[in-house]
Amino acid sequence: MAGDQVLCALTQAEKWYGGASPALGPISLEIHAGEVVGVRGPNGAGKSTLLSLMAGAIRPDRGTCVLAPQAVGHVGYVPQELSLYHTLTGLENLRFWGLTNGLPGKAIAARSRWLLERLDLSDKGKTSVSAYSGGMKHRLHLATALMVTPSLLLLDEPTVGADKRSADLILSMLEHLRNQGSGIVLVSHLPGDLERVCTRILTLEGGWLTGEGDRL
Repeated sequence: MAGDQVLCALTQAEKWYGGASPALGPISLEIHAGEVVGVRGPNGAGKSTLLSLMAGAIRPDRGTCVLAPQAVGHVGYVPQELSLYHTLTGLENLRFWGLTNGLPGKAIAARSRWLLERLDLSDKGKTSVSAYSGGMKHRLHLATALMVTPSLLLLDEPTVGADKRSADLILSMLEHLRNQGSGIVLVSHLPGDLERVCTRILTLEGGWLTGEGDRL
């Protein structure tokens, strides 16, 4: 069940890319610990821009987007494009991201083993990513963002192009993280994804938050 702790708060936030109206906003939204917020809407609605704001990859042109102190430095971001090194093995990819996040060697090894086991990739850890199936790459892509357990996890269409088995494993991991208290924002247009894991679902259209579903 979602808690009262706010991890990320947008207040009348807007992002402009030129033109007569903002690409996103004004939008006000809070993401709480222990909830999964689903975001759906047509292409160009502003979904990826919303995630980029919360990830700190871009800044609002008006309004604010503020992370809670416990979330600063603990934001996991899973973009649509796979951020994997295909000439490296699965374990080498995880080690790279572990080192990038400042983890010591023993912690990297333990976390890598757990993630590979949880995402059913244990037997592929020493295999070059170039030999992975599409679904395996999507699972490893998620794992790279989880080398440090995030307080706030942002995902942009993480199951698109993944087989059913891989999609199930990805969504199961999100359920686990939600139960551990992470706040999660999930963008997806695939039928059933949001309904399975989300505690509430939002709709974006033309950069505006046009509807917020009841808590599920």
